[in-house]
Amino acid sequence: MGLQEVLSEATAKLSVTSLKGMIPDHQNVVFLEHNSSVGHALQLLAKRHILSAPLVILPGLEDMEGADADGAAAPPQLIGWVTVESILRAFLQQMEEKHGKLSRNMLLLMTQLEKEGPAFAEKLLITVAGSEDRGLMFQINSDVPLLEALRESFVPAGKPAAHRLAVFDASGAITAVVSQLDVIRYLRERLELLGPLADVTVAELGWADPGSRALVTVEASLPALVAYERMARAGVSGAPVVADSEAAVGSGGGTGSGAMIANLSMSDLRNIQTQHLGILALPVGEFLALLHNTTYLGYSQRTSSQATHPFFASGPPTALPPGGPRVSAPGSPPLGAGLARRSSSAAGGAVAGAGPMDTGAGAGEEGQAEDEGRSGIRMLTCNGASTLREVLSIMSDNRVHRVYVAAAGQPPGSPLVVPVGVITPTDILRLLAGTKGPAPKP
Repeated sequence: MGLQEVLSEATAKLSVTSLKGMIPDHQNVVFLEHNSSVGHALQLLAKRHILSAPLVILPGLEDMEGADADGAAAPPQLIGWVTVESILRAFLQQMEEKHGKLSRNMLLLMTQLEKEGPAFAEKLLITVAGSEDRGLMFQINSDVPLLEALRESFVPAGKPAAHRLAVFDASGAITAVVSQLDVIRYLRERLELLGPLADVTVAELGWADPGSRALVTVEASLPALVAYERMARAGVSGAPVVADSEAAVGSGGGTGSGAMIANLSMSDLRNIQTQHLGILALPVGEFLALLHNTTYLGYSQRTSSQATHPFFASGPPTALPPGGPRVSAPGSPPLGAGLARRSSSAAGGAVAGAGPMDTGAGAGEEGQAEDEGRSGIRMLTCNGASTLREVLSIMSDNRVHRVYVAAAGQPPGSPLVVPVGVITPTDILRLLAGTKGPAPKP
């Protein structure tokens, strides 16, 4: 069968599969109050090991008087969503207003960050919340077909994708939150819903074509905050880190096709508190080494071009097989634990003794950590011959939102991968829904 035929078969099954089956009956939803501070939000997100939480207004005394006969108070009113990314964007805006274009001088930038951190920590969440990446669904309507939920809520045609869906009951209380990754896990566990589509390759889906979509990259020596600014402007939540000799040069557009040596993600910001913002002035390579409690070692451009090992030497493999070991230990290491062991030189670099980042058992949207750093620094990749089934496994088993596509002729997980594309949950859900996102901005 052709691609359209297998797609039609899959959508037919999704049209008779209820969304309700993937919504938990009881879920501990974490809320943030609108008048809480950014500092408090970062502490709570770090403690629960999550990347986002609903922003609500709690009922006032006048609302309490209108409580139900059984004494039940009015539920919190959802007004937006606080994410690590929305907090980052607000901080970037504050830095631009106070200091103009971000400096690439590490010491100057670090001084500015440490100065602005305390003031930023006191900002109210209502000033940084966003609502563009979430959807709402009335609980009584949660038995809608999964296909309808994809088309109407998660990935509507011509509109930005909703990365999470808040389900509320008749009283207006949020009872559950369903994320895109929850849908990916659901499909991974029920491959019969996809049928033959599960065995269609990445190349056949058009995701392995170089240049089909601009791939944002960042250099290892770029200050971490500058790298995050590049990602924010491009509207992406992650980017491959490439060796400087192989990265984009000239305009600094970060669209080079060099070998990937690491991955920088918004999830790397999860455990950073406002008193630690100074570390965002470190080069990306050192920043990742610090967070993952490893050592950053420099190597020459000549050695780099001949390297046959990952950027983080002696570390975990570039990709874990489905069901491979993952670390889950309570607590998290004190930020900066790896700083004392860090040494640096040259523009390129490697990290020796890469160990797993202790991220804790934590809770994601529904109480499970959506963790992209559970087994140290990994580069999860596929190639044109990989199947949709395999991509679903990588995302679901490793709880990641980005799988990079290696250039033709490169096996997935090879030490030096040249990425030509990236696959996200949004891409997969839009494939199934048959929808396209908004037109790119000129």
